[in-house]
Amino acid sequence: MHGNSTSILKGVLAQAPSRTANLPPAFLLPAFTTTQTSGFSSSTAHRARKNGNPARGVSALRRSGLGKRLRNLSVKLENLPQPVLDPQRRSKVEVDDDHGLWQFFPPDRTALASPEHLNAHGRSWTVPELRQKDWDDLHRLYWVCVKERNRIATTEWERKRVGGRDGLYGEYEAQQRDSVVKETMKAIKHTLTERWYAWENARVAAMEDEEVNLYADLEKGEPAYIPRGSASESSDFRIEDEKRGGTSELSPPEFSNPNKSDEKVRNAI
Repeated sequence: MHGNSTSILKGVLAQAPSRTANLPPAFLLPAFTTTQTSGFSSSTAHRARKNGNPARGVSALRRSGLGKRLRNLSVKLENLPQPVLDPQRRSKVEVDDDHGLWQFFPPDRTALASPEHLNAHGRSWTVPELRQKDWDDLHRLYWVCVKERNRIATTEWERKRVGGRDGLYGEYEAQQRDSVVKETMKAIKHTLTERWYAWENARVAAMEDEEVNLYADLEKGEPAYIPRGSASESSDFRIEDEKRGGTSELSPPEFSNPNKSDEKVRNAI
C-alpha cells in the first residue's frame, strides 16, 4: 500500500505542466505520503516504571530474604538486646488474679491439667433433673459446659505441643471428661426443645380459646383470662360499688368449718 502511494505521487510530480489539471487537490497530498507505523503505543508513560515498593518480592514463606533497600539497615547484630537468661534478673510482670483468662486454665493455674484432675468429675445431668431448672439456670449451666470444653481443648492442644508425637498421659481422661460435658449439653437442648413445644402448643390453644386474651397488658392491670359471663357481671358489680362508694366482696362460703361440710356431704350421700 505504501509503495503504490509513493509511485503514484512520483508519477504525478513527473508529469508535464500541461497535465497539472490531473493533480489531486493540495489537501489530499498528505494522504499519499508514507508514515512510519508501529503495532504498539510509542507515547511515553505518565507513571514511573521503577518499583516504588521496597518490600516487593519479600516473602517469609518462600524464604526470599530481605530486599536491597532493607538489607542496608541501621540496626546491626551487635546492637540488638541480649535475652536475660538468669530468672533472678528478669523483671516481674504483675498479673491480675481476677483476670478472665484464668478461667481457661485448671484450678491450680498450670498449663497442663493432670490426669487425676481430668478424671475427677461426676456424671452428666439428666433431662428429668434439668426440667426442674428455670431458664436462667439452664443458660448458666450451658455456658459453663462451653467453657469447660474450651478448657479441655486448650489443655489437649498444649499436651500435644509439649509431648510431640509420643504425647503425654491424660488424653483418655480428657476424652472421657469431654464426653460427659457433651451429654449434659445435649440434655439441656432436649429440655429446652420440650419447653418450646409446650409453649407453642399452649399458644395455639390460647389463640383458639375465647376466654384468653394474649394481648393483655399485665402492667396496666388488664386481665389475661376472662371467663364467659364474668365480664358483664364484674362490670355491673363495679358500677354498683362506685355508686355505694365501697368495694365488692364475695360472700363467705356457706360452711366455713370443713368438718361440718364433710358431715353434710356424707348425709347427702
